[in-house]
Amino acid sequence: MADAGETAFVLKGWETFGQPIRWIGPETPATDHPPPLHGTHCIEINRETASEVSPADGLISDYIPVIPGNYSFTYHIRLENIVSNRRRLGVRLFDAIAVKVLFFDANKQPVDAASINPVSGTSIDNSDKGYSFANFWRIDRFPWGKVNGRTYNYPYCEGDIPDQARYVRLSFGLKGTGTLWLDQVYFGYSKWNFTTLERFAPFFGNLPDWDQSLVPTPKHMQAGSEIAYYDPNDPASRLPIIVIPENPAPAERLAADMLQHKISQVLIKNGVPLAHGDSAVHILEGNYSHPDTHGFRLILSIGENKLYRDLAPQLPLSAIRNKPQGYIIKGETVGNCHVVFLLGETSISNYYASTTVIQLFADDRCIYHDATIVDFPDFLIRSYVFRNWKHESELNRDLAALPRMSGYKFNRVYYGYDRNNKTWYQPGDLYREGLRKAGRRMKQLGVMRLALMVNPYSHLDMGSPVAALASPLRNQWTHGDPQSLEKLMAVCKIGLEAGADAIMLLADDFLPFCGSNPQNYCLYSSEDQKRFVNLQHAHAFIINHLKKWLDEKYPGTRLMFCPPWYSNEHMDRSDGKAEVYLKELAFQIPPDVAIIWTGPTVRSLSIDMADLFRFSERIGRWPVLWNNTLYARNLEAKGYGGYPTHYPGKARLCNLFEPHDIEVPDQFYRFIDSRQIYTNGEAYSEIYKIKYATVADYTWNTTAYHPERSLWKVLCRTYGLTGAQQLIVFSDAYYQLQGLCSLMERQGRTDLRFETGKQALGRLNACLAKIADMLPEGHPLLSELTNLNQRQKRRLESICQ
Repeated sequence: MADAGETAFVLKGWETFGQPIRWIGPETPATDHPPPLHGTHCIEINRETASEVSPADGLISDYIPVIPGNYSFTYHIRLENIVSNRRRLGVRLFDAIAVKVLFFDANKQPVDAASINPVSGTSIDNSDKGYSFANFWRIDRFPWGKVNGRTYNYPYCEGDIPDQARYVRLSFGLKGTGTLWLDQVYFGYSKWNFTTLERFAPFFGNLPDWDQSLVPTPKHMQAGSEIAYYDPNDPASRLPIIVIPENPAPAERLAADMLQHKISQVLIKNGVPLAHGDSAVHILEGNYSHPDTHGFRLILSIGENKLYRDLAPQLPLSAIRNKPQGYIIKGETVGNCHVVFLLGETSISNYYASTTVIQLFADDRCIYHDATIVDFPDFLIRSYVFRNWKHESELNRDLAALPRMSGYKFNRVYYGYDRNNKTWYQPGDLYREGLRKAGRRMKQLGVMRLALMVNPYSHLDMGSPVAALASPLRNQWTHGDPQSLEKLMAVCKIGLEAGADAIMLLADDFLPFCGSNPQNYCLYSSEDQKRFVNLQHAHAFIINHLKKWLDEKYPGTRLMFCPPWYSNEHMDRSDGKAEVYLKELAFQIPPDVAIIWTGPTVRSLSIDMADLFRFSERIGRWPVLWNNTLYARNLEAKGYGGYPTHYPGKARLCNLFEPHDIEVPDQFYRFIDSRQIYTNGEAYSEIYKIKYATVADYTWNTTAYHPERSLWKVLCRTYGLTGAQQLIVFSDAYYQLQGLCSLMERQGRTDLRFETGKQALGRLNACLAKIADMLPEGHPLLSELTNLNQRQKRRLESICQ
């Protein structure tokens, strides 16, 4: 193999095709190429001219042995001046950047790469893995970035290879003109070949040690010794005390109350009588300084109180400088007493320190696990959503969950809009009173902020053509009408007066379309069409009007906007309209208005730098991520459902307690506006609270995050080792039965399938009985699992009839 300068080089296991390519390394002049991403060498492919009929220039791997299954395929790439070799036709890049996985049988003969697109039911080319770049029009410059080799988006199951395949060859080529640099290619067997039970098998016998079970995982931790903080058999032993600042902020008061309650619960559990309940563990404030330490074994000092100033402990304060929401936990010995200092950059940071310290107390002994911790989050705004309340009991349940969710260090809660409410502009009493109660409760806690979603199109039916809209609907809410603007602001005002500090204006899903393309969203009233001409001007008018009002009346409120085309796939299907819309909208609205994005598709299980680059280039800023992945794999809806809908044989890969599991670039939070992530899914059910604990683990410390390990420690911490095991077994049995029922409903009942289904139901029943024995009576998780169990039982019985 030789490069363009005739310098011989050998890349083991690969060969080139087409024109010679360059091997960039230390020996190559540095004036005309970027440095390799990793190590000393990378590949360069350059084409100054390209005809429409010429093949690509590139390189292809040797035959790589494989077994049937699912594979992960990634590579790092850099691009400059990429233009299609079919530019004459005015097309997108399509296969100008040609990335392939070619399949071969045991005799190294080609295997048909056709695969079914589960949405359309038609065949697509599973060997084509250049989809990430296919819909660019051109690429002037794409910096080094990790890209996923993929054929399509969710719900297509990416990475499957044909059953007959025994070898693959990886191919990278450039058909268009420009320059391509390639480095760090990876192709490997993925975890999506294994059931949930198989993926969790390595954890099953192990209860995580205390220093491995913290949620979220701290950035830096050095474990210390065990501190026995109370001895009921020693008359001189004194209960721990908690010291807080003078005039404590609500967050600091909450931190102290939580620590007080935690210590009291441990003491009671270990048979220590507390004459005055929780208050037996004293919280001291005001001018409290260095105490008489005789008999004290543990003092918890929150924030910059007088005790902190008197003792002047040596804390690594520089480690959290310029680290928003950062905190330090560090213990020092003063006489015979151990003083633990909890210090953050703000009162809320002090609270975050306390939510970690709570987890350092053993449940079964009067032991505090001492540790020095320096911690700060990756994502600065970590949000979830309330349920759309139908009854006051649902509101109260959401409010009761706030301490638990704030304990996971979530700091923003949205109230979403009801997709079935056709009178969004006339909110009822429960909406008004619920927001007021939520705002008051959050103000009391001092650690969370309320946010509001409003969709002024939700009175329309989803997917309606403009031609089918009756006149009253067309004029019920329009963009230029002052009364319509007042309706919008009046709804926003309810949330703002309740304490909301963010408004998410939504233009997704309900906008009508023109012509035959459902993605051709457009203005629907004649007055708007005359005044604004196009949708982007109308939306810019609404956004700017709302922004001005917020700045004047509610300064500091963040405005976010979800456009009609909120994913790359929506953009691709718009016949070019979305790209013009986004570009022109971005020029007309303030740069601090955040724009919402769900990734390459609505439920994005993977996001790479090509996805991010294309959308952010259009909106002129990084987006805020709307994350729909907690329910993506096990979604049973028609059309865009997950495995149970389209791949019943893969249903057993699903998990009822699905952790946050999405492939993203390293340091993904750096490419997100305000480092903000909104994860969709009501934290109302017990199952979703479990899922959200893993979201908290990811958003706080992305580097240390591992989905299965995170879920395992959450389950063990919440339900114990045996409980965690039974919950995973229950999930496995549930989805085994789910997959079998789906197969029988589609392909007909067989004796073997039905008998296996009955065995799975028996396993499900037995597991539920064990879980019922472990959980206290009335526990919400038991009710949820019982309903799921009955659902599958009825489904199997219906097949029997």
